[in-house]
Amino acid sequence: MGALPLVAIDPAPVRHTAAARGGAALARRTAVAASAGTLLLGLFGRIMAFPLGHDEQGHVAAARLVFREPLYQTLGYNHFPGLPLLLGGVYVLTGADHLLLVGRLLVAACWIATAALLWVMARAHVAVPRERLPAALFAGLALASGGLLDPAGMLVTNNFLPVPFALFGLHLLIVGMRRERPAPVTIAAAGCSLALAVMMKVAFVFVLPCVGVAALLVRRETLSLAERLRTVVIPLLLGGLVGGTPLLVYLAREPEGLLAHTIRYFTGPHRAYWQQATEPKVMTLAGKIMVADQVWLGAGGALALLLIALFVAAAWRGQRERGAPAWPLVLCGALALSGAALSFLPTPAFPQYYLPPLPFVAATVILAYAAVPAKARAPATAALWAGAAICLLLLGPRLLAGVPDSLRPARWAGVEVHADGERLRVLVGGSAAPVATLAPILPLEGGLAIYPEFANGPFVYRLAPYLAPADRRWFTTAAPATLDAFLAARPPSAIVTGWETPFDPAFERYALAHGYRAAALVTARAHAFVAPGEEK
Repeated sequence: MGALPLVAIDPAPVRHTAAARGGAALARRTAVAASAGTLLLGLFGRIMAFPLGHDEQGHVAAARLVFREPLYQTLGYNHFPGLPLLLGGVYVLTGADHLLLVGRLLVAACWIATAALLWVMARAHVAVPRERLPAALFAGLALASGGLLDPAGMLVTNNFLPVPFALFGLHLLIVGMRRERPAPVTIAAAGCSLALAVMMKVAFVFVLPCVGVAALLVRRETLSLAERLRTVVIPLLLGGLVGGTPLLVYLAREPEGLLAHTIRYFTGPHRAYWQQATEPKVMTLAGKIMVADQVWLGAGGALALLLIALFVAAAWRGQRERGAPAWPLVLCGALALSGAALSFLPTPAFPQYYLPPLPFVAATVILAYAAVPAKARAPATAALWAGAAICLLLLGPRLLAGVPDSLRPARWAGVEVHADGERLRVLVGGSAAPVATLAPILPLEGGLAIYPEFANGPFVYRLAPYLAPADRRWFTTAAPATLDAFLAARPPSAIVTGWETPFDPAFERYALAHGYRAAALVTARAHAFVAPGEEK
């Protein structure tokens, strides 16, 4: 039998096909990178150009003064000390004098950290590399759609800052406990990060019991009690104590001041003020449900819940077949549900109160998708891409509108407000007298003194008539009814109004009655009145 004839194969078509595939893949990666970069640029521009907010006043002022004055009894701060210590530490380390600008940069950094953490979670739990992007992308867009492109996610407040700490702690806990032998150092870091989230905002306190129960119950069949205590429970507790150390220090240093300005503030005078206030408010359970519906089920929220339900249903049999642990998904669901339940406690209700469960919903999307069996993965992936496209259609206009602002620093709120502070410093010359205002960021931007009574903006001042007699000693504040006498006892070098419509007229009347001269600032809504003999 003769030898078979050799047939020459031209390799050119093969090389051409491979090159075409490589070029298409490169084009796709380039398009995805360009789109993601544009969205992040728009987000950055939106954060930086968002107008100075009512809620930023107390946070930024407390951060500027936290290492100089008692945080609660003097500065009247109404939250746990995480944000003032973090932002104040940034001010000290960098020597920054652009207070609002640096605060907004910190908010932008937290957004970037959150996006990175969602990608890290997708990489850790989704086995197929090409399926990680749709999981992380939809989770991030669903999170952003829950009201976080509004003031709660744009301003220098404690509403968004806890999110990366909570996600990082959750990720470390799952990674540390999924190993064959739990990793104590990783679990301790998880406890520290989760405690820092609570330090930023007390509304995240629900993570503590959920994580504690998980530490006690997860992997009961593989861990003895002694090993669980040594490798999981004790490291988690020690990490939590490290993260919560600043709060413990304040509890030791200002126990009554901290409790009066946080717990009793919101359950007593805060509620009493809003019961008689004529401003729009939500006081009833029915109204709270409507607010929750807008935050949780608007835009991508409803899509996220729907996809979670579909993924869990698809994974139910596959999960049992593969024997993959279900507890991380159960833990995320418990965190989201606990956060949702706790959101209904404060009265009156505001949209930012309903944000704490959202990062855990985003994490649940990734974990539920990762549990979908291979045979159902293709339609699940298509559903994620479709959900991401819908979210982009809804959020895109607001994000794209921020792209031009990202390239125009002169329009950034931090730049404008700092210019107001410098202008105010020029107007008052070398006067050491404080500036009277319920917008303390402006004089602080100019390096000027403020009254401690107004360091928290309007938030303690407006509640002065409603403070319980037993708590008055823990509050440093003036009162609307005695404002004239208060200012006359220590006349201000200037008065600034424009942000607090219900209370500014009293300040303006005092200024006009005592010969203060009106002066223009950079921000159109700001009104300055300079004391006689001070104007330059």
